[in-house]
Parts: sequence; C-alpha cells; structure tokens
Amino acid sequence: MLSNWVTVTAKEVVMKTFYTAFASIVVLALGASTGNAATDSKSRTGFMTGNDCFFARSITDWRPLDNRNLVVFTGVRRPYHVQLSMPANGLRFQDTIAFTDRDGRICAYGGDSVVVNGAIPERISIAAIRRLTEGQLEELYLSFGIKRPTVIETPEAAADQN
Repeated sequence: MLSNWVTVTAKEVVMKTFYTAFASIVVLALGASTGNAATDSKSRTGFMTGNDCFFARSITDWRPLDNRNLVVFTGVRRPYHVQLSMPANGLRFQDTIAFTDRDGRICAYGGDSVVVNGAIPERISIAAIRRLTEGQLEELYLSFGIKRPTVIETPEAAADQN
C-alpha cells in the first residue's frame, strides 16, 4: 500500500528550493543583460520582434528590402515591416507575391506565410510583423540602402565651398 507514496527527505526539499531559486536568479540576470528590448526591434538572433497584424484585403502595395525583409503597405500608406523566417530566393526581383492566412489577417503567428512565385514557388512563414511610423520607415530604408541620407546644405556650407 505504501508503494504509491513518494518519500521526500528534508535534504531533497532544500536542494529543490535551492535549484529553483538559482534558476530564477539566472533567468532574471539574463533578462536584465539584454538591454532595452522594448525599444530594440531586433533580437540577438537578427530576427526582428513584432506581433502586429494587418488584414489581407487591405494590402495596397509592397516593397522588398532584401530576400528576407519587405515593407507591406495597407490602407492609405500604412507601412508594416514583415520579416520572413528564412530568405526567399528572388524576392527582390518579383512583381507579385501572395500571402496565405487562416482568418483574413496576416500575422507572424498562426502559420501565415508569403508565397514567392519564382522558378520554384516558395512558401515561407512570417517570423515577425511590426507597424512602422513614417520616421521608422525612412530609417528602415536607410538601413537597407534603399534610400540615401538627405543632405541639407546650409548657406554657410555653400559659402565655404566657394
């Protein structure tokens, strides 16, 4: 009858408590050492963080940044940065792409994906989606080399050149 009971000694209780406390401290320390994750849009693995969604029917345009990142515009120029889980061969050279979804919304979770119809069609899951402000869109274009920085010439600088 006693075979169904588990015996725990005081030493085992102390050791389990110690290990639990130690693990909690390690997790807290690791969380504190990662910096300000709320303002940093990329994690240490190079993947962006973001769980925003948009409706598939509201897509009006898109622009590739490289083979793993694109900007999708919805409505009246509302930009979203979409990052794929792996590179899509030829994404930068495609005229059209497709999105797959389960409920009419495109999200980074739930198996939504982008279909690139190259020589061999690829279906690639979406890793992250982040809604952008106009300023963030400009920064993104600059970081991917899509747009050059605007140089504002002052009258003093023009006079120095003469």
